[in-house]
Amino acid sequence: MIESFLFLFTGIVGLVTIALMITSYKSNPFYNAFLLLIIVIVSIRFLIHGSYELGIQNVLAPKEGPPSILYLILIPCFYLYYKNLVRQKKTYNPEDLKHLIFIIFLYVINTDTTLKESFLFHLGAITNFILIGLFILFYLILIFKLLRKDIWLKKNIPISNIHFSLIKNWSIYLFTLNILGSIALLASIYKEVNSESMISGKSMAPLILIFWLFIFFKILISPEILYGLPILNKKLLKFTPPKLNNEEAFASANKNWILEPDTQKNHQDLKLQQKIRSNIFSYIDEIDKLSNEEFIFRNPKASFSDIANKLGVPTSHIVYLFKYHSNISFSEFRMRSRIKDSLNLIEQGYLKTNTLESLAYKTGFASYNPFFSAFKKVTTYSPQDYLKFKKH
Repeated sequence: MIESFLFLFTGIVGLVTIALMITSYKSNPFYNAFLLLIIVIVSIRFLIHGSYELGIQNVLAPKEGPPSILYLILIPCFYLYYKNLVRQKKTYNPEDLKHLIFIIFLYVINTDTTLKESFLFHLGAITNFILIGLFILFYLILIFKLLRKDIWLKKNIPISNIHFSLIKNWSIYLFTLNILGSIALLASIYKEVNSESMISGKSMAPLILIFWLFIFFKILISPEILYGLPILNKKLLKFTPPKLNNEEAFASANKNWILEPDTQKNHQDLKLQQKIRSNIFSYIDEIDKLSNEEFIFRNPKASFSDIANKLGVPTSHIVYLFKYHSNISFSEFRMRSRIKDSLNLIEQGYLKTNTLESLAYKTGFASYNPFFSAFKKVTTYSPQDYLKFKKH
């Protein structure tokens, strides 16, 4: 009775979670899609089980045996959710259907009487436990490698650190529950196999339901985690307290970058995209280092080709990067980098022994006038007013 009520309660909480996700779906369709599919499948299953066992309805009965195998689709869906959480894409890939092959195979060999008596089941009913265990382990390893490479070990990332930490903590939280849920599921299947019961994965239902409640409540409490890395920064800026313009401009140079642009590309750019897509992260990282650590823009004539030569790549790659992966133009990026450099020099006491004119030349400006205009544009202060502001 209590277990049935828990099924029903978890299913209802799942429906509430689905309602929240659907409201975000229009503005961010892709990143919610796989997680939404997962929660829809789980919630419906829980509702059917709870309502049937409590006598609320008797039309839909909970499935056991081979039909339960189809619920393994949740495993690759989690992998695809993580994959598209960190890599923005606009369309679905038909190749994702390959993740269904093993599930269909497992379903077929469990429904075909001839196959069930073949060499595939020479170990008996424990065969299902072994196959499902290997299937789950395979995807857990895939997910671990993906998250470890693209999130957990990332240090220089093209969004603000606060927002990146949100996704990082969420991925750790969810993956931990994935592992615990997988262990509980395998324990359930093992128990059912040993007792010669039909496979349902519900032998340890209370524990599995609690794991799902943790996922649902986490989403309800922090709905911003539904957004993937490439657009998370843009979405959350709506809720970030405003800063002084000069602080906002230089709190993180990473805000200049976007991973996947919406701009249409011509044929030549599309061909170039295929060559450098996997290097976008490293290009952004290296350009930021050239700007912030090697001060490449102190050279008054710094250009695309200078950056390309430093990175050892064709100039067209850098042109493409600023055309499609930067929120600002190259000249704007260069100007802001120089002003950032000048602010850092001011903080280090450069003006104690030098003039503002000297600072302008030091940071790559051809004269004081363009330095003055750029400084005021970026910080909203003239250099003199900024110094007064800092003094007070």
